[in-house]
Amino acid sequence: MTGSVFRNKRGTNPLLIISLIIVVGVLLLLPEPASADRSFSQDTDVAISCNLPGQVIEAGTTTTFDLNIQNRGQEINRNIWCESSDIDKYGWDVRYKEGDTEINKISLPTNGSKSIKLVVDTSSETPVGEYALRVHVGDGWYWVYITISETHIGEKGTLQLSVADKDGEKIKGAQVAIIRSSDQVNIDQVMSTADGKVSTDVAPGKYTLRIGRAGYKDVEKKDIQIKGGNTTDAGTVMLEKNQFAAEITLNSPVITTTADTKPRYDLTIRNIGKGDDTFRLGSENLPQDWYVRYEEKAAPGTDISEVFLKSGEEKAMVVEAIPPHDVTVGDYRIPLVIDSSATSYAENLTAKIKGSYELKVYADQYQYSVNKGDSLTFSIRLTNTGNAGTLTNVSTVISAPDGWNADISPETIAGIPPGESATVKLRIVPPGNIVASEYKVSVKVTSDQTEKSDDFRVVVHEQSLIAIFGIALLMLIGGGVYYMFRKYNRR
Repeated sequence: MTGSVFRNKRGTNPLLIISLIIVVGVLLLLPEPASADRSFSQDTDVAISCNLPGQVIEAGTTTTFDLNIQNRGQEINRNIWCESSDIDKYGWDVRYKEGDTEINKISLPTNGSKSIKLVVDTSSETPVGEYALRVHVGDGWYWVYITISETHIGEKGTLQLSVADKDGEKIKGAQVAIIRSSDQVNIDQVMSTADGKVSTDVAPGKYTLRIGRAGYKDVEKKDIQIKGGNTTDAGTVMLEKNQFAAEITLNSPVITTTADTKPRYDLTIRNIGKGDDTFRLGSENLPQDWYVRYEEKAAPGTDISEVFLKSGEEKAMVVEAIPPHDVTVGDYRIPLVIDSSATSYAENLTAKIKGSYELKVYADQYQYSVNKGDSLTFSIRLTNTGNAGTLTNVSTVISAPDGWNADISPETIAGIPPGESATVKLRIVPPGNIVASEYKVSVKVTSDQTEKSDDFRVVVHEQSLIAIFGIALLMLIGGGVYYMFRKYNRR
């Protein structure tokens, strides 16, 4: 029928049924009214509340939520736990505490209440963002929220601690081994400063610290958590002295010298044990033909083989390493052994024998004669007697009195290898009007590595013609006397 509403046999309108289904579906999809708060459980015996359920912190820091727990039903004894996928994902540490006591259960009478703390220790690797944690007490639950405002992904953290003895004295030079807890790998080792402090950067993670020093008993601190961008203070570590112990100090265990010089090392022994002790001084496995001697620094030249020290006393000594006369260039290890009542102390010295540059200047004689106006020629021999290497750019210079002329051939020699020689010819001409006498002529030979000077004496004589004339005159006089003698002898 036109204009009529279609009905089924029972008189029900199909359009009305479809409309009702649509309305119900829309209502199911609509959000709940604001009054229906789903941040906590409502229809349970346990009610949980928090005044500050949302907190903003920096990654790697610890935050605390103050929770109030109420029991609206029968007396309860319930477990406490926290639910969040972020706890395991980023390695957070979550715990409940009442005062200083960590708890995992709570007991409340009917209508009773209690305040506890939820402590959340975040990881420095947590990215920036908001994170939700669901607190559970029995069948009651409550949502709290943490917003990370700054992350420290990829950053190292700072480890700090102090080392002291039982008397409170700061310990210098204590070794701190940083051992990763997950695989027991020693990732670093640092030493305490003069004030007993240690401060070093470490990758985030959980570590065991092993602290020790010669003369003290080792101490371990476990479960030290390092967070990137944050400082972890491991507190003060107290070390206990051993009964017998020593501290041996070398000012410089490595000395460089030439073959003709004996290396000398400053050594101090300090008795840091509780008891008095005698220390025997020696060495072992020395290089061939080497020898070691100890002397008290306050009494040079006196050999000592042992020293007695009371607890807390120290003695300054000098260790002299004596090489053989024919020692060659190289590095030599000098092992020292110092024995005490309880243990032996080994110290390794190093003697670095370097080559020396030596230049010798020789001549056949050191005094020459020359007549006025004549020239004097002689040779000098230059020898490289060192063992360090070739003498390069070897030059010779003559220093003579004013008016003298001098020539050198050759003036410069490119190089003289070790053990080899070169010859230089010198020509010296004194002035013609010089007074006959003895004069000094100096020769200075220089190279890139060393130099050497030597002096020669030159005796200047009168001209040789005067002497010849005198001899001739004497011969003439003698001949005349002989003639006269023969003439008058015949008569």
